[in-house]
Amino acid sequence: MSISLKDQMNKDWFIFKGTHHLGPFSLEEMEEFFAVGEINAQSLVWREGAEKWEALGKTRDLAFLINKTKAAAAAPVGLPPLPDEDDDLPPPAPPVLPHSTGSGPVNDEPPPIPLDAILNPKGRTFNKPQSSLNSPKVLLIVLATFFVIVMCWFFMNEKSSAIQLRVKGVMPVYVEKLQEIAAQKTPSISVAMALSLDGKTLYASTNKEGEILSIIKLQSLPKRTLGTEDVEIMVRGAIKNHLGEFAKMQLTKGTQFVPGEYNVDFTGRKLHFLNRKFKFLNKYAFFKKLNTDYTYTTSALIYSGTPREFEKKINEYKDTIVNEKLKPLTDKLERMQTFLSILNKTVEDYLLALESLKKPKDISKYESQYIKEISPIIQSLVLAAVDLQKKTESDEDDTRNRLASYGTQVQLGKQIGELGSDMITETEKMKKITSSEKTFLKNKFEQRYKFIKSQVDSHITKLQAEIQKISN
Repeated sequence: MSISLKDQMNKDWFIFKGTHHLGPFSLEEMEEFFAVGEINAQSLVWREGAEKWEALGKTRDLAFLINKTKAAAAAPVGLPPLPDEDDDLPPPAPPVLPHSTGSGPVNDEPPPIPLDAILNPKGRTFNKPQSSLNSPKVLLIVLATFFVIVMCWFFMNEKSSAIQLRVKGVMPVYVEKLQEIAAQKTPSISVAMALSLDGKTLYASTNKEGEILSIIKLQSLPKRTLGTEDVEIMVRGAIKNHLGEFAKMQLTKGTQFVPGEYNVDFTGRKLHFLNRKFKFLNKYAFFKKLNTDYTYTTSALIYSGTPREFEKKINEYKDTIVNEKLKPLTDKLERMQTFLSILNKTVEDYLLALESLKKPKDISKYESQYIKEISPIIQSLVLAAVDLQKKTESDEDDTRNRLASYGTQVQLGKQIGELGSDMITETEKMKKITSSEKTFLKNKFEQRYKFIKSQVDSHITKLQAEIQKISN
């Protein structure tokens, strides 16, 4: 996402979410967050120069967002237009910033969040109890209550921090998915995957605590990647505290990684604390059984942009790839259909000439027509096939080369040419033309015609089937 210099200079808004604040953000980014539901009227916000945190709905400079939403709700509902390729995408998840410790802003950071704002994120304050410490009993009750509140707050924050993922350089939509899986409380394991914005790092999150030694295999889904070949990737490493970061990927199939949808095959092992503390114990079967093994299969979009952007790109890519794949196949199909037409005309014209033939030398009339109308087309097709055969000898696409190869076209052209030449020669050799000689010649050349035609028909059928397969 490109951010203008003006936007970078005007980043002075902070958001409090969960147990920490995020920012700074520009006013345009705040509008985007509000539009997609990341923040709402009750979200606590702070701007550089402000004395304290306020609910967004009570902040004068952001009140227009509420009015804008009401106006949009009153307007007729319609589908939003798809974004253009140049439209800015939502910003990546901002880094988690440390809390301020002073009573006011320190180094342009927002003021600390009061405890009541954390426990009551809607922005309402709690009524403070009246101080009436008239006896040790009352004082003891107050202290005990305070201790319980502090311990509850500490427990909530400790539990939340245990699954608070710190992921940098990943689109917010994928950070949410990683966080969602990490927070799941289910007996079975769940795994989510995400790709960094620079496309160099894979992240995996799981709902199981501790350290899990993991092997993750990714296999591309057919027609759901921005590439034409099948790709398989393997990553190894440890997932610690619900999150694993993998900077090294082993390509086990294909020539390069391509973004898209992949099947995810996860295998993991969580070592028992005894095996983790004393590694030599892993040699013994009894202690090995104390470890926990996990397997999980799912699918994931391994793409640095948004899912909506991916769908747009995959559709554009499909059209481009389909056209590129179809072009040589449709060209071959047209050539084979031309061969079939020439073959049919060669035999049909000969049979008509043979039917009205009185003397063997009268076949010269057919010969003249053949040399003028048919022979030049056959020669042109054969010479073109020879040139194309030389150009595609190093073509790595074996499938398209094998289908009605240009070498095959050369051979078919020669067979058709030889058929026409032999029909003229064999007829001229006859001493006389009787009904029996005509029947003999007709049967002889019809057999050769059927043999050649069966080859051409077979290639046409295969080409049509491949074209249909690619088009679908």
